[in-house]
Amino acid sequence: MRIIDRYLAKGFLGSFIWCLFVFVIMAVIIDIFSFIDDIVKYKIAFQSIFAFYVYYTPTILVQVTPMAALLSTIYMLSNLNKNNEITAMKSSGIGLWRIMAPLLVLGFLVSAFVFIVNDKIIPISSKVSQMIRREELEKHRESDKQAKILENVAVYGTGNRIVFARNYDTINKKLGDIIIHEHDVSENLVSKITAQSGAWTGSSWKFYKVIMYKVDNSGKIIGAPVFYSEKILPLKERPRDFASREWKADFMSYKELRNYIENFRGSGMKITKTLLVDLHYKIAFPFISLIIIMVAAPFAMLAMRGGVLIGVGMSIVIGLFYYAVIAISLAFGKAGIFPPIIAAWFGNIVFAILGIYLLKKKV
Repeated sequence: MRIIDRYLAKGFLGSFIWCLFVFVIMAVIIDIFSFIDDIVKYKIAFQSIFAFYVYYTPTILVQVTPMAALLSTIYMLSNLNKNNEITAMKSSGIGLWRIMAPLLVLGFLVSAFVFIVNDKIIPISSKVSQMIRREELEKHRESDKQAKILENVAVYGTGNRIVFARNYDTINKKLGDIIIHEHDVSENLVSKITAQSGAWTGSSWKFYKVIMYKVDNSGKIIGAPVFYSEKILPLKERPRDFASREWKADFMSYKELRNYIENFRGSGMKITKTLLVDLHYKIAFPFISLIIIMVAAPFAMLAMRGGVLIGVGMSIVIGLFYYAVIAISLAFGKAGIFPPIIAAWFGNIVFAILGIYLLKKKV
């Protein structure tokens, strides 16, 4: 049995690594062509382009891993089926679930690898790659005076402050729908400030329709809130700090995002629900690789004439449908239609059930 396990594992890993390599190269080439005109026109240095893709590669890697696992499963099992090797294994008393065991183990290991890369490496590499893209590859586009609106901008400011803005106009240097949390040295929330909008005056930030709250250690408001129609707050952060720190879940590890959500609890249900969807999806996303193997396997083992082509076609369609279901469920979660944990796991649950059902039918 160990010989068979090694044989199946070797067949899967060989095609899986090859698919990853091809997909990463294709993604890089497609991305380069998206701004090839700027590279030629502005003579962007090769060092900048190379550095960007070195730091951007982990992001590409985790994005293409599920599809690489899908195609690797199809390729290996369809070849085994075409050569009647699966029939031979079954005739020897080896059940389908036992045949699938090494693939499922490898799928789990791939999922664990994706989680580690997504949690430990990408939060760092994404920040660097975005900085290089903005400051080296796309800096010439800043001459375009059409305002760019950044959504969900957050800055960990000086003085133990977290500044969150629903949007930021990079050209006019205006913030909208602002929440500022101030913490003491022990990271206890001591005050909360909200403002309808804010604008850079050239030397400081002036905020409008400001409400200031004092908060005790339990999170309860102390005394009456103070209202200002407009007020200059002593923030040391400048416009470039908000432009360069657009909030993205990709820029945070699971632990950082969880702590971030804790800091903004009570700041509005919509904000919290959106963040919770991203938090749960950080756990759900890596398991796509494992589940997609379960779904692809039955179609790869179609025994009819032309089964390989049918299996490949149907599995790719199911893979694309899988991503569509995930995208829709995440959108429903962020819109408040689905609870955050259901939104993040809905696609995985549905397709895990589908995969188990199809495998049982093949047994």
